[in-house]
Amino acid sequence: MSACRLILLSAVVVLLSAVTFTEGMRFTGTKNVCCYSFHPRPLKAIMVTSYSQTSPQCTKQAVLFRTRKGKDVCAKPTDAWVKELIKVLDIKSGNQGSI
Repeated sequence: MSACRLILLSAVVVLLSAVTFTEGMRFTGTKNVCCYSFHPRPLKAIMVTSYSQTSPQCTKQAVLFRTRKGKDVCAKPTDAWVKELIKVLDIKSGNQGSI
């Protein structure tokens, strides 16, 4: 009987911890998107509307490009084509090196 109570208590603690963590993340005001695979080929600048950097909490740092169709595409920030596309987008928008 006490083993059942211990299991039930553990499950409740885990559930409450998960709810507390996710609620805390919701109030940070940022979209926590992480990339686990990367686009292998260069994107055309005409197809991309904007970019952002993934959260520092992600295990892999990445640049997130937003396409005209509203899709997010992950890319390695160290790739030459990614750096060039960022420069082009910065010039288009008037930014001076956001990343």
